[in-house]
Amino acid sequence: MKTKLRPLTNNFSYLPKVFLYTLVASFSLLTSFNVSALGQLMISPTRIVFEGNERSKQINLINNGSETGRFRISFVRKNMSSSGKFETVDEKTPGMYSDEMVRFSPRQVTLEPGQSQTVRLMLRKKSGTADGEYRSHMLFQSLPDAAASDVSELVTEASDKLTIKLVPVVGITIPVIVRQGDLRTNVSLSGFEIKQANTVKPQSVLSLKINRDGNKSAYGDFRVNFTPKGGQSVVIGQINGVAVYTSTNSRALEIKLQLPDDFKLENGELHVTYMKSGGDKKAGLLAESRLAVP
Repeated sequence: MKTKLRPLTNNFSYLPKVFLYTLVASFSLLTSFNVSALGQLMISPTRIVFEGNERSKQINLINNGSETGRFRISFVRKNMSSSGKFETVDEKTPGMYSDEMVRFSPRQVTLEPGQSQTVRLMLRKKSGTADGEYRSHMLFQSLPDAAASDVSELVTEASDKLTIKLVPVVGITIPVIVRQGDLRTNVSLSGFEIKQANTVKPQSVLSLKINRDGNKSAYGDFRVNFTPKGGQSVVIGQINGVAVYTSTNSRALEIKLQLPDDFKLENGELHVTYMKSGGDKKAGLLAESRLAVP
């Protein structure tokens, strides 16, 4: 079952000006936490931004597991699609990428249980860098034990056949952004629809479309409030760390709705807000819409 929603108000669009932004090294995940785990590796913070006169930042790594871990660090290039998924970009593809400006050290670490390591990032911006937002992704890979190679070749005694054992290498990426010059973004919301999630337990989902234009990405948190006619407003949905990068002008999003017991999503109003993470309602609002629920 699907229910299309009629906006009661126009979207509020936030159009900031950014002066002389130089580099943003950013770790961005669609999560409410500022710490992310890759297996036993803890990474903090999850979003690093170089702006103004900043020239250095650092990422803290902690081995939170019970075994020694080896991790390789590198840069990769990825673009976000309209579905919100990341697609790897060939290194030869032209574009605005921050790995050409950002240097980091070390490139590989070995951490014993409980041990930490600082990864330092340095901005080296070239003279005459064009205005805009530059983005690459820092890749953290968990390497297999040093005593074994990525591919182990084993010959059985019973035959001359070669047996191949594959050892997986797991990795996670974080965005690293460089902002230069006068940057702007304009965000609006559209295409609202309530539908039932394809799960064992019935659950309502609010689907919508985030529209972005300008030369700067958008990043923030979503909140969904519902006010029944004559009743009090209740938070029924939220999702943090939602990004729309400059590689796409729109992104589809689904927000799971958690309704209180004996609560019906009808005859009321939905208030959807997209807010800068950590921002206040006045200065941090990126976009909002009020929707009539029949």
